[in-house]
Amino acid sequence: MFNQSTNGKQHITPIICKMKNITYQKYHLYKKSYEREVLVIKNHGEDRGVNNKSISLFEAVNDQFDRFKIAKMSKEIDSGLILIDKKGNELHLSGCSCGYAGTDSHATLEILNKAGFEVNRRFVFCSKGFTLFHPNEEIELFGERL
Repeated sequence: MFNQSTNGKQHITPIICKMKNITYQKYHLYKKSYEREVLVIKNHGEDRGVNNKSISLFEAVNDQFDRFKIAKMSKEIDSGLILIDKKGNELHLSGCSCGYAGTDSHATLEILNKAGFEVNRRFVFCSKGFTLFHPNEEIELFGERL
């Protein structure tokens, strides 16, 4: 996902942050596709994989990001939700999933709608994985929906 340094490995030590009873990792990584450093925030420690902690993390750090333009989730087990803003910064939420009607899928639904992606339950509960463009980005790229 991230480009390797010239010696083949990118050694980045995360900053461990704590805010409002939430622990998260904060990285500043160089992404060649953006030709600059980007911010990456992830759940950390005991907060990893807990849906209500992912919702809380989203709410706590949302102001550190521009408008999210892409939301994606891999088909792989335990992949989590990745939100990417207009500047390429990423928020990784490990307590989110899709493909069933469980609490992690409900967290995904709540976060996507708070981020303005306008999805319904059926989409989240039935998807095995997805890549979504924010409606404003979609209009810019593809025009109005029919």
